[in-house]
Amino acid sequence: MKTPTIIASFATVLFFGHANAQEFRFGGGYNGSNVREAGEERWVGRAGYQFGADLLVGGQWYVRGGAHLQVRNLNYTVAGFDANGDPIGTGTEFTYTSRSLRVPLSLGRRLLDPDNDPSFNVYIFGGPTALFNLSADLDNDQLDVQTSATQWYIGFGGGAEFGFLFVEGGYDVAMTDVFQGDGFATNPKVNQVYATAGVRLQLAR
Repeated sequence: MKTPTIIASFATVLFFGHANAQEFRFGGGYNGSNVREAGEERWVGRAGYQFGADLLVGGQWYVRGGAHLQVRNLNYTVAGFDANGDPIGTGTEFTYTSRSLRVPLSLGRRLLDPDNDPSFNVYIFGGPTALFNLSADLDNDQLDVQTSATQWYIGFGGGAEFGFLFVEGGYDVAMTDVFQGDGFATNPKVNQVYATAGVRLQLAR
């Protein structure tokens, strides 16, 4: 589905699907990185975290947008190679840490109509996410690398609502590389998995 089609679908729900229902969510939790191409550096994802807020507009069908500070950790290994190109020894491991503004935009659906005031509900959602680089650290002074200013993802997930609380998890598939230029032999695409929990603040129904 092309981006204009996605935006048009969101706009339809926003203006015609219970547009008076609004809800803020504040939460945070864990994120992990699934490196799709380990390459010569043997990239490995490490645990990270994120926290932020979302605005939901709609009822059983809803549009959701948010802003989250995300800290992501990756490790890579520098090793010598033999004549066949195989690594020699365990090598030296370094850490790359990035801090980004994560901006998701999704379309979701609750299993039960919230107008009936259920005490428990479950939901699913999906849509694009932009990751805007704020800063990044690399504990290897011999390399000068530049993080991509914007990384794009397509994601999906689900969660549960318990009164004024919620828990959810999701998976984002990377559409773009992490780095600009050729500082590394392998420029990985890094998928993301996350789990969050927080509170719901209903503004209007």
